This record gives sequence, C-alpha cells and structure tokens, in this order.
Amino acid sequence: MTTSDPAHSGKSSLSTFLSAGFRPFFLFAGLYGVAPVLAWVWAFVGDGGIPGWFAPSHWHGHEMIFGFVIAAASGFLLTAIPNWTNSPPFSGTPLALLALIWILGRLAMWFGWPLGSYFVAFIDLSMVPLLAFFIGKRLVAHKVRQNYIVLVILLVLFVANLLMHLETLGFYTDSAYFGLQLGVYAVIFLVTMISGRIIPGFTANALRRKGINAYTETPTNVTKAVVVSLILAILIDLFGGDGQYARVASGIAAGLTALMLLIRMKRWKSLMVLDDPVVWVLHAGHFWLVIGFALLAAAHFSDGIERDAGLHALSSGAIGTMVMAMITRVALGHSGREIKASRPIVVSYFMVILGALLRIIAALAAAELPGDSYSYLIAVAGFIWAGAFGVFTVVYWSILTRPRAVPD
Repeated sequence: MTTSDPAHSGKSSLSTFLSAGFRPFFLFAGLYGVAPVLAWVWAFVGDGGIPGWFAPSHWHGHEMIFGFVIAAASGFLLTAIPNWTNSPPFSGTPLALLALIWILGRLAMWFGWPLGSYFVAFIDLSMVPLLAFFIGKRLVAHKVRQNYIVLVILLVLFVANLLMHLETLGFYTDSAYFGLQLGVYAVIFLVTMISGRIIPGFTANALRRKGINAYTETPTNVTKAVVVSLILAILIDLFGGDGQYARVASGIAAGLTALMLLIRMKRWKSLMVLDDPVVWVLHAGHFWLVIGFALLAAAHFSDGIERDAGLHALSSGAIGTMVMAMITRVALGHSGREIKASRPIVVSYFMVILGALLRIIAALAAAELPGDSYSYLIAVAGFIWAGAFGVFTVVYWSILTRPRAVPD
C-alpha cells in the first residue's frame, strides 16, 4: 500500500513529522509499547505504584488499549483511509491536533489525577471521538460504505473507555473490568477484519517476487463463518454470565472461532513465507488469534486452565504481534523504503512473540510456580515484550521523522 507523502528534504523536520498519520502515531506506539509496561512491571514486583484511581491491572490494561493500541490504530487508519478514498493524506494542523490530544490523554492518565477524575476522563475520552470525526468525514464524503465498520468499532472503543472511567467517577463499582474486556474484543475484531484483508495479498505478492504464483484468497463462506463465530464468541463471553450452560456455550463459541480462524489460514501458504520476516510475522500475529480463542475455549471446559491465559494470548500475543507487524511494514512502504525487515527488527519480532509466550506460561502455571517465580516470570515477559518496541523506536526513529527515501 502506498500513498503520496509531501515530505521533502527542504521542509522542516516538524513539517515532515506531521506530513502523514503513520509518522507521529507509530512513534507514539513504539514509545508507549515500553513506558506503561515497565511501570506495570515495577508496580507488580512491589517496588512502585500505579498513578490514579484505577486498580493497577485496570490502569495497565487501559493504557495498553487506549494508549498503545489507539496510537497504532490511529497511525494505520490515518494512513490507509486516504488510500481507500483516493484523497490527500491527513497532515498539518488536523494531524497535530490529534497527536496533541493523544499526548494530553496520556499525561492525564499519568499525572492529571490531582485535578480530579472528571478532568482525567474528559481529556482521555476525547481522542477516539476526534479520530472518528476526522476519518468519518472522509469516509462519508467518498461513500466508502464497506469501511463504515471502522466507525462502529471506534464507537465501541469509546463506550469501553467510558465504562472504565465511570467506575473511577463513582457511577459503578465494577464497570472497569467489563469495559477493559469490551475494549480488548473491539480491537480483536478490528485485527481479525484487517488481517483477513491484507495477509492473503501481502503473501501472494511475496510469493510472486520469488516466482511463485499461488492462490491465497479466503473463500467468502469461510470469511462469513469467521465473522459470525467471532461475534458469537464475543457476545456470549461478555454477556452470557457465569452459569454452567453459559460456560459451555462460551467454550463452544470460542472453540469454533479458533477453528474457523485456523481454516481461514489454510490457503495463506504460511510455510512458504518463513524466509520473509516482514510477511511471516503477520501470519504469526493471526495464529495468536487461534491460540487465544483455543485457550479461552479450554478455560471454559477446564478449571485447571486460567481464562487469563487466553486473554493475554489475544492481547499481548495477537494484538502485540500484529501491531509490531503493521507498524514496521507500513512505515517502510509509506516512507519510500524497501519493505524488508532489518536484523534488529527481526529480533524485535521474536521478542514480542517470546514476551507474550512467557506471559501466557505464567498464567497457565501460576499455581505451580514456587515462591516469587510467578512475579519474576511476569517481569521477564514484560521486559522482553517492551524491549521489542524499544528496538522498534530506536530503529524507526529516523524513518518516521525524516523525509521519504525516494519519491513516489
């Protein structure tokens, strides 16, 4: 995917930085893939605290979804929608305003609590509606109806964030966790939809470069089955309750979703692109979806498997890996560089996968781990996962802040 980038060598660095949505927001995603994870690890091992009035795990989850993921999603959508609508890139003042609101939201969540929870909520809740306004205007003006689903997902994310803040505002006593789960599932739905669109095409292009013509498109009936099973799994898990029949129904729906996601990969020729890291990491991100829903299904049928393992396979595994895959690939293509992962970035791919894997092992083996081993394993997983985005930030800093390498 390519689009014109008005950055030229004669322009200021700020002008270049604000010339396309991927530039500021992918950099924010890289930085924010590090900061809140390290803060959470520091608090978890007992040597630090979490700012504000959220429970520590809720603050951690909130900042990963509504800080880290929203930054990555904003960069992707603000870059992709000009392509979808054949319109100029988002740049200049509107992009600067969005970037400023994102920054203010993060500052509020870290340092704004002395000014009151209403102040923090107002600042933090402003980002998603403003993003929806800018991209919604573009989608509606160009009548790109097939992508209106993005606006629905943003609405769900806003509601999820609102539910989290309503608990700190005293309206509810237990809405934050539900809001966090709703936010995770909204992102999982977006990841599932986008990956189903892009992975077959990117894979086919990679194989053609090797002289291989392969059919990678997913049959329409399989795509529909994925969507239906995913929606059912999400709705039953969120609203089905904790009764025995609800657990069985949720387990069946999650297992069916895992199966349909695996079937969707059948024609994607995953084993044929193992020599192309920038492609196989996309397949790895999608496979985490399979693992996540399979673990959720297993948790519903077995008291020996923690549901937390499935949720972290979906969040740190699927979302984390897919974010890393997309921001590294999109930034290269839209900055005029060869779409090829450098060695440090390949290392970062393995780091984000390993960090997620260790986090899931910790969830699965929590009861068997002796002494402080559980805390230490969580800390190691967090350091490795955050380190992956630290590597991205260092490697991509110049790519995101300097002009295009070559003209369109």
